[in-house]
Amino acid sequence: MVIRVEDLEDGQTITSEQFRALVDGEEVPVDKPAPSKPRNHPERDLQRNVQELARAYGWTDWHVLRSKGMRAGFPDLVLIRPPDLVWVELKSEKGRLSPAQKEMHEMLRACGQQVYLWYPGNEEEIMEVLR
Repeated sequence: MVIRVEDLEDGQTITSEQFRALVDGEEVPVDKPAPSKPRNHPERDLQRNVQELARAYGWTDWHVLRSKGMRAGFPDLVLIRPPDLVWVELKSEKGRLSPAQKEMHEMLRACGQQVYLWYPGNEEEIMEVLR
């Protein structure tokens, strides 16, 4: 018997005993896990909102999708709309800058760069900068 991916529901796992029963052609009830509660991603939501707003105002945004090989502390977003270039760190309400992030922000500012730290609730400042 061949088991195709579509024979199992997304995210469903089975035990080795259940798998053997399926291979042998037996009917095996698969326990469904209790639904997990939705995860809250305020930083990701803030990033999406900032990117959408920035694009609406003509900015090009850049975000590192995989940070492997990146120096610790690199800001979440780089926004470009000539002649401006803006570096943005995004945090949840309780989020704090790491020492590496503080160091990176200081270096960027020493180079004359605009660096912002935005939290949910900073909508006025975000709008002011992106307009």
